[in-house]
Amino acid sequence: MIYVVRYALVALITVFWGTVGLILFPIARRGRCVMFVARSWIAWMLAACSIRVEADGLEHLSQPVVIMSNHQSVFDIAALVHVLPIEWKFIAKKELLWIPFFGWALAAADQVIIDRSDREKSVRSLRRAAERVRRGANVIVFPEGTRNADGDLREFKSGGFHLAIQAGVPVIPVAVSGSSKITPKHSLRIESGRIRVHFGRPIPTAGLTEADRGALKAQVREAILAGFGPERLHPPDGSLTATAGRC
Repeated sequence: MIYVVRYALVALITVFWGTVGLILFPIARRGRCVMFVARSWIAWMLAACSIRVEADGLEHLSQPVVIMSNHQSVFDIAALVHVLPIEWKFIAKKELLWIPFFGWALAAADQVIIDRSDREKSVRSLRRAAERVRRGANVIVFPEGTRNADGDLREFKSGGFHLAIQAGVPVIPVAVSGSSKITPKHSLRIESGRIRVHFGRPIPTAGLTEADRGALKAQVREAILAGFGPERLHPPDGSLTATAGRC
């Protein structure tokens, strides 16, 4: 019964803040408005599900950057939004735009939408995104391309690395742990618990070319794996400290 209540609350919160976003984004200063709506939506949703988010390494953030994170659960997105103190844009697949309220608000918020079924359109989108990053935007990328609750990182897609190299800005590797317990694989449950977000040291890309893409992938993968540490993928209750949640 508790899971039904949580799903109902998440749906209501998403409809409410998605509607607020659809109303405000066209008429308000979009950057600040998007941050306010997204952080408020996430804060309400985490509170409704009794989920606590903790972070370390925030001192490594600079601007502009490309933030690259592993992806175990939909709550990875929530955790990142909740703790990031800087403005950001997501690179999101086109299919997400079809989700009622969430997808519509995503489009209205001027996020970076990629059509992965069309390589030419995808390349053009990444070039436009690189230009936005060079002008000061911070972009969040999930290089695995999809959720992976097994613990091991999937093979990284190339798009985010093309973007980072073209923009010439640092990559911040991020290790999110504990989120797969919030939404277990092959389950419709939403559990309460803790998620930890570890921000690693920036990895420079200035001067790199496309020939360096493979080496950059390997370096980012190694940094994300190092960010987990012992039991970081599925931390036991009570093992985490240093709360850094904010909305």
